[in-house]
Amino acid sequence: MWENADRATVQAAFRAAALVVVLAWLFSDDVRAWVPIWVPIVLLLAAELEFVFRGRREAPRLAPSRIPPGPEDADLGFGEVVEDDDGIRFLPPPARPERRGRRLGWVVGAGIAAIIVLLAVRSDRGATWAVLSEEARTTAETRFTAEASRIAGKPVRIRCDEGYSFTGAGSDTLGIAFPGSGLAYLDPTICRALYDLAFAGDHRGDQRAADALVVLAHEAVHLAGERREGVTECLALQEAGPLALRLGMPEGTTRRILRTAFAERLSERTIIRAAYALPSSCRDGGALDRRPDDPRFPF
Repeated sequence: MWENADRATVQAAFRAAALVVVLAWLFSDDVRAWVPIWVPIVLLLAAELEFVFRGRREAPRLAPSRIPPGPEDADLGFGEVVEDDDGIRFLPPPARPERRGRRLGWVVGAGIAAIIVLLAVRSDRGATWAVLSEEARTTAETRFTAEASRIAGKPVRIRCDEGYSFTGAGSDTLGIAFPGSGLAYLDPTICRALYDLAFAGDHRGDQRAADALVVLAHEAVHLAGERREGVTECLALQEAGPLALRLGMPEGTTRRILRTAFAERLSERTIIRAAYALPSSCRDGGALDRRPDDPRFPF
């Protein structure tokens, strides 16, 4: 059936599937964890290059010569008037052949797109904090509270902001601390990442894990009494290392992701994150170095 599919149909179906892959990669953390960034880039690039190079190889199309109506024009009412022994009569045109190739291309493209979207939705749903049982969430919050208390040096409480009452759905606020009350709220996505690390054995060591570790440590440092955001972020980067080890992450992976997180924060130049900029003393041997005898900074 593929021989009946014209090039434009196949290209459109392939482009649609490639676009769905890109969208799934952009909006799904699990898809990004499974699929390297070069895969969606290569898919889109391949579609465009095929379009350009194959178009250049094709011979220029000549102006079509005038031809009489054929089977493909059956739905336009063309036919033939013949005369035989019975007189003059009209012969209708033959039935138009079904172009199954075009339909097949769209069906295959739509099927691939539907499968990818379904996998992305199910993956995202399975990776949310709310899908966990109440017992699992309570156990996790108890563990987060214990770790935050250890960092703060005093009893504090950690709660996951399931209703986004404090962190705000879709906002950049991943955690908020109330030092006077000894209470901090974490975004549900942070809680789920910490849960996966501590209870599900997810030790991939990606940016999701690094951000979750630093956010928990950051709010714990605030609960200890530090209010300056830049200083808090520097101390949190250093506290995130021992925290990761206690939650089961291998030491090599922990050092790698925290070095990357430290470098990213040093290079940040956005106005939104200006208050979180690391001070110049946040370095090996600096005033904020909590382990001056260890040259590996922040951990």
